[in-house]
Amino acid sequence: MVTQPELLAERAVLVHIGPYKTGTTAIQTSLHEHRPDLLEHGVTYPGRYHRQMRPSWALLGRSRVGEARVPAHEWDAMAEEVRRAAGRVVISSEDFASARPAQVRRLVDELGADRVHVLVVARRLDKLLPSAWQERVKSVNETRTYDAWLREVLGPERDGRAARTFWHNHGLSSLIGRWTSALPADRVIVLVNDEADRRLQAATFEALLGLPEGTLTPGPHANTSLSMERIELCRQVNVAAQARGWVGSRALNRPRRALLAGLRSAPLATFESLIPPLPAWTGPRLVELSDERARSVAESGARVLGDPGLLRYDAPPDAPDLADPPVVLPAAAAASAIEHTLAGVLERRARARRRAAAPAPSPRPDPLTGVSSRAILRELARRQAGRLGRLRPTSSGKASG
Repeated sequence: MVTQPELLAERAVLVHIGPYKTGTTAIQTSLHEHRPDLLEHGVTYPGRYHRQMRPSWALLGRSRVGEARVPAHEWDAMAEEVRRAAGRVVISSEDFASARPAQVRRLVDELGADRVHVLVVARRLDKLLPSAWQERVKSVNETRTYDAWLREVLGPERDGRAARTFWHNHGLSSLIGRWTSALPADRVIVLVNDEADRRLQAATFEALLGLPEGTLTPGPHANTSLSMERIELCRQVNVAAQARGWVGSRALNRPRRALLAGLRSAPLATFESLIPPLPAWTGPRLVELSDERARSVAESGARVLGDPGLLRYDAPPDAPDLADPPVVLPAAAAASAIEHTLAGVLERRARARRRAAAPAPSPRPDPLTGVSSRAILRELARRQAGRLGRLRPTSSGKASG
């Protein structure tokens, strides 16, 4: 076990797999914004976008709800860019944390089994759970309240869909094991997140990739949290979508993103509340699970950066119970959400009208229009005779041409 990151080999490929809600958006945006600086130091961040979402979906056979799977060639193209890169390479997608063993092996083989290093970020469970629930409400039609979701995820059975998804991505023992089964353990790096050190991840990437300190400054993209009032609106929309049979409809994707953009853009009202601390009933279970996670990291055999003890949890003696979901939303937030949603709908309709009104492209003229069939046959005969002439035997007995 080590405590400081070490510079990777000159042609190493650093695969950052998150998982979800461990600060991935900030580091991906910084890598994207500083692509020219990375290249100056021989580091490639493939593609053109702030994270390699579509290539990772192509590898995993995944897509947005209701949309066709991302074509396999998008992963192939990125893998080829990685293989061509002369220096160090870094790719980042939290979707890789959900890869199955066969997909892990394919990634390692196609990016170069002798080059790949994997970076996993381990975050304290009490910090992770609130963010994970909110993300599910925002993106995957989650209809359960915070309390109901926590009871499923923290229950001993882990047989519900939410529990299976959460622990597949965040169960550190199994997550690390999927990657150490495909790579030498010393090429799987576990960074224990320190909630008090906001630059820890950026500094770790800089040290691993050989970038000057301070290169990876925060970019403008933010995956901000919503208040409980605003996230409750999203949850109620999910409830309505489920009741009307809309779940899985591609048509909902753009309005959902517009709704979220509107909720994020309105200023916070004084009475709004952020996601509350974990309720008192979770304390004993969180202590048990957090101790287990700390032990699994320490005993994983992977290269551990930081102190696994930071993953442990002390239950506060005065943790409150959760209140009922809020029923009041600031008018400004509601208006902003409606405005953004309507603007998106109207813009799509306007684009559709412009496409419908656009004149059809003129057909390409037929070069044979007005030419008689006899003239066409004469031209074909002339060209055939020319070909036969070029193939006449020479004095050596071989055909010319």
